[in-house]
Amino acid sequence: MAQSLQAGEVYQYTTTGAVTAGHVVRLGARMVGVALNTATGAGQKIGVALKGVYSLTAVATGAKAYGALCYLRATGVPWSVAMTATGSTGATGSTGSRTAYVIGTVWEAAATTATTLKVRLAGRPMRKL
Repeated sequence: MAQSLQAGEVYQYTTTGAVTAGHVVRLGARMVGVALNTATGAGQKIGVALKGVYSLTAVATGAKAYGALCYLRATGVPWSVAMTATGSTGATGSTGSRTAYVIGTVWEAAATTATTLKVRLAGRPMRKL
């Protein structure tokens, strides 16, 4: 008989280094979330939200229309400064346009030059598009 352990919307992550609350955290090869707490170094437990809508730092290029897919870029740590809503070259797994890992959707349209973006996390493993 299966027993429910938790809702699964917040993962208890053991840090591998310093983490700032609000930054995107990559969990293994296929999951991402947003740090709910700050950690000053490795070995600390913090909550990482896997679902929800968050204001994240975004690349200031590309259309950011409501519902557009958001991708995790291969460059930049912390990951929060490596967001794009375009699937352009530089996205994780990218070898060209639209071949990157989807992490969520644009929740509220923003100007092409916007450096923050409201993103609804997919809440599931990243998928390659």
